[in-house]
Amino acid sequence: MSYRRFTDGSGRVWEAWEVHPAAVERRVNAERRRARRIEPLDRRSVRDLRLVIPRELRDGWLACQGTAGKLRITPIPDGWVHLSDEQLGRLVARSQRTSSAS
Repeated sequence: MSYRRFTDGSGRVWEAWEVHPAAVERRVNAERRRARRIEPLDRRSVRDLRLVIPRELRDGWLACQGTAGKLRITPIPDGWVHLSDEQLGRLVARSQRTSSAS
């Protein structure tokens, strides 16, 4: 998992990382593996948690968290790990404007 810590133009520190829904769902459903299997097991009778992911988030998002709040940036910008702090700060600012407009 890619992770970055950066400071925006206002001096606020942010943490950013990629989130991929399929990986999250696998982690949530892994809990069932702790229970002993009762044979024979028909997979259709086992209830798995299925996350309902909005269409715009299905390919993943860049999660950003800082003192100013939390936000998601979609789609995940190519090469975001290599962007400068200034460039990442602009992405966060643009995302904050977009979310406050909705």
